[in-house]
Amino acid sequence: MQLFLHKNAVLFLILFGLLYGINFAQELPPIEIYSSKELGAENQNWAISQSEEKHIFAANNSGLLEYNGSKWNLYPSPNESIVRSVNVVNGLVYTGSYMEFGFWQRNTLGALEYTSLSQQLEIPIIEDEQFWNIISLDNWILFQSLNRIIIYNHGDSSYSTIDSETTLTKMFKVDESIYFQKINDGIYKIENGSEKVVSDTSIFQENIIVSIFNHNNKLLVLTQEKGFFLLEDDFMKPWDIPANEFLQGTSVYNCIQLKDKSYALGTISNGIIHLSAEGIINYQINQSKGLGNNTVLSLFEDIDNNIWLGLDDGINCVNISSPFSVYNDEKGEIGTVYASAIHNETLYLGTNQGLFSKNLKSKNNFKFIKGTNGQV
Repeated sequence: MQLFLHKNAVLFLILFGLLYGINFAQELPPIEIYSSKELGAENQNWAISQSEEKHIFAANNSGLLEYNGSKWNLYPSPNESIVRSVNVVNGLVYTGSYMEFGFWQRNTLGALEYTSLSQQLEIPIIEDEQFWNIISLDNWILFQSLNRIIIYNHGDSSYSTIDSETTLTKMFKVDESIYFQKINDGIYKIENGSEKVVSDTSIFQENIIVSIFNHNNKLLVLTQEKGFFLLEDDFMKPWDIPANEFLQGTSVYNCIQLKDKSYALGTISNGIIHLSAEGIINYQINQSKGLGNNTVLSLFEDIDNNIWLGLDDGINCVNISSPFSVYNDEKGEIGTVYASAIHNETLYLGTNQGLFSKNLKSKNNFKFIKGTNGQV
């Protein structure tokens, strides 16, 4: 994967993490950046999914984007509106947009063709309704707008709806169950096609819920600005983790749990935050550290464990499993690197400003070695 770097800002260190088992504070995974110009589309990307052929699909302001590994293709939405959601299920690319939802299927020429489910099922669409989320469960595909959830049975082409008098923020799949939040109301669960109250505690009434996970057979609920909470038998308590204080001052827009049980949090103005399964901050990547934009609208982990970020402007791919790491010399204190060596678990850098070192297992920055001023 091609590596992106800011001139005079990023130093690439060939550090083989698998050999040393290191978690770095300053060393970050490589990032592949796709600007809106490269995408050939508009700036915002609201959702990302992947097919079995490893093609990446993104819900973009100007339509459906497809990436085959070498180039991006744009398929304008049928009513030329913003595509808000995408999910690939059994070879079909389901999308939700402004007053419309359906699926795309490849024709004999290899191009995608659209079928409107909302029109096919003759579902009355609410004025200005947009479909922000798509989840598959068994024979059902669920389309969520801010007004309701439409449950489509692709086996017999029937459907049912769950309506709400208040705004539905998001919909979440936890194991084999579907949860959602009603603003100023609480958390609900879908059982046998009907809604059931899970918790109406004030925390979930007064705060926007970003994600819900299973944590040791308890519901782990992430709010937009108050951090994580554990919920069991209607008893709620904050999740006691090292990242708590940091999250209190951060506005989180979305979050996914990765295959290794760690968490990737996308924020509104602070880029992406990676937490361990125990809630320890492994690293944060924002625009100053190489990210294309600080507002993360969507997150997706692909088959190869890369994290795709749909941003307020463009798409980024973070290669978290790469054997390479990127050290961000944000203040330019190290300078231009001419040589490097590892000796007794210490990494030495010879630069145009002198000799620097740091312990490989340390999370500290590089330190200047006195008496080595000048080019090394």
